[in-house]
Amino acid sequence: MASSGEVQRSLQAVAQGLRWTYAILWQLSPDQGALVWVEGHYNSAIKTRKTVQPAVAQAQAPAAAAEAADQARSRQLRELFDSLAREAAAGGGTGFRDVHGCAQEARRPSAALAPEDLTETEWFYLMSASYSFPSGVGLPGRAFARGGHVWLSRANEVDSRAFSRAILARSAGIKTIVCMLIVDGVLEIGTTKKKRWRKR
Repeated sequence: MASSGEVQRSLQAVAQGLRWTYAILWQLSPDQGALVWVEGHYNSAIKTRKTVQPAVAQAQAPAAAAEAADQARSRQLRELFDSLAREAAAGGGTGFRDVHGCAQEARRPSAALAPEDLTETEWFYLMSASYSFPSGVGLPGRAFARGGHVWLSRANEVDSRAFSRAILARSAGIKTIVCMLIVDGVLEIGTTKKKRWRKR
């Protein structure tokens, strides 16, 4: 399997190439019997000043610096989610066990993003990491069970029975979501733009 960095760069290429807001890779966890978030890339406007850019990125050409900033923001969002999950799992304690059963220390990410720093769209992306989908359940689960794809237009208008993250999508302005089966799981992409399925 590809490294986390390679997967993240591939998701970045998908989101940026298609000009969609985010891309998420879901994989089947044998322990949980469900699709779980493995990696993601957030590809939308950053509305806060709290984006830590590596010194190398600051010296690069504008396009390369923007790409590095996108990668940095995706990492910051994941670090914030992991930090919040650790704090919740610790229940006020100092540690928790991760999905692999390994002991971990609860600590704030170095980027120091706080929930109040996020846009509604970033919240949707961040909170998606807390979901898991058994085969046939939710958009990723349905794509996995069908062995194909699921295209949801007007995601911000459907109810939570059709789309479990509908309330988050509504506040984030997410309008179109596509989940498609890939070799290692399900690729989900979403956008704040209305897109229609076109048969070719």
